Amino acid sequence: MSPFISIIIPTYNVESYIARCLESCINQTFSDIEILVVDDCGSDDSIKIAQSYADRDSRIRIIHNEKNLGTFGTRIEGIKAADGAYIAFLDADDYLKPNTCEKMLQHITNSTLAPTHNTQSLTDSNTLESTPDIIHFKSHYTANKQTKPLAKLTHYLRYILPTRFCKTPLHNEQIAYNFFLDSRQFPKFTLWDKCYKTSLVKKTLPYLESFTSQKLLMAEDMLKFFVISAFAKSYVSVDSRLYVYCLNDNSITQNPQAKLKKINDMCYIISALRPLSHSLESINPLMPRIAQTMSKDLAALIILESRHTLLHGGGDIIESSQNLTSQDLHDSSHSIAKTLAPLIPLVEAGLIPTPKIPAYTRKIRSQYLLSCILSLQYWNRCLTYIRTLIYTLSLGTIKL
Repeated sequence: MSPFISIIIPTYNVESYIARCLESCINQTFSDIEILVVDDCGSDDSIKIAQSYADRDSRIRIIHNEKNLGTFGTRIEGIKAADGAYIAFLDADDYLKPNTCEKMLQHITNSTLAPTHNTQSLTDSNTLESTPDIIHFKSHYTANKQTKPLAKLTHYLRYILPTRFCKTPLHNEQIAYNFFLDSRQFPKFTLWDKCYKTSLVKKTLPYLESFTSQKLLMAEDMLKFFVISAFAKSYVSVDSRLYVYCLNDNSITQNPQAKLKKINDMCYIISALRPLSHSLESINPLMPRIAQTMSKDLAALIILESRHTLLHGGGDIIESSQNLTSQDLHDSSHSIAKTLAPLIPLVEAGLIPTPKIPAYTRKIRSQYLLSCILSLQYWNRCLTYIRTLIYTLSLGTIKL
């Protein structure tokens, strides 16, 4: 008998957190679930700990990757193995509230047009036709005791700003529009705060499997949800905080040494979005427009990656009044050129607009301010204004 919900947990060097994560799953008030621990070939005791849980609970399955695939590819392997009617994604350093699965079941049941008496009747193919494709819930954000105060502040600011949690049901193109085009603050394309119909997610595999070789680290969830939203036909929300997102200082996405990898991943995704959007256009005509918007958003994030970099020689700013030429961008002596250099191939390929450089930026001697200001032309984001304001009021001592 198939489980109702498959919880997919990519697992790589998380021995400090995996027990907490698994405890939150096995203690769910709704028990008709399977827990897929996908081993991404780490070097610590994460899988040994997971195996000890699997030995005691038959709902836990451990899937071993043949080689390290990164989070993107590991989630793909979990999707392939999932037997449940619905899929939920859980990061191994986060955890679920005890009633998460029960709440999702309630909203699936309340949304179905067909009478249901148990989860087995819900998994009937005819009944599943009338259940929602996406169930969206809220999250609680927390940080470890060791997390530095500034990291905590940035973390909380990012998530208290308006997001695309919609209390009314959405259908067809409304779903992608809501998440990618109806907000200029923080598009809510994260995978882990939603539950998905398995048949929906498996439709995306032919569009996503070609990206698994990239071992994507940054914005990999955006790429997946981009495709998922193209196929989704129905959406409901649960106005409850069911997922606990934990800021982990040891996470690879929080590691300053991963900066170049994050930039390269975002550049790769920008390059991939256009052809991918055209292949999805017949399914959802909004996808090319969304690809353009998200490409500019990612360009802003690429620029912001340089905000903590010290200016060479105290700040050697390029003498340019309006536009930076390709030749200028290749001149490594310019600080603006260094900041915008990763965008050169994207500009030359016509994937993002050519950056405009206001004349006053040549007077800026702070790399932090320079990065924030230059990023705003691609993404007029509220959080960037907050960063700039706090930095200015603190006389440059607080850098979020």
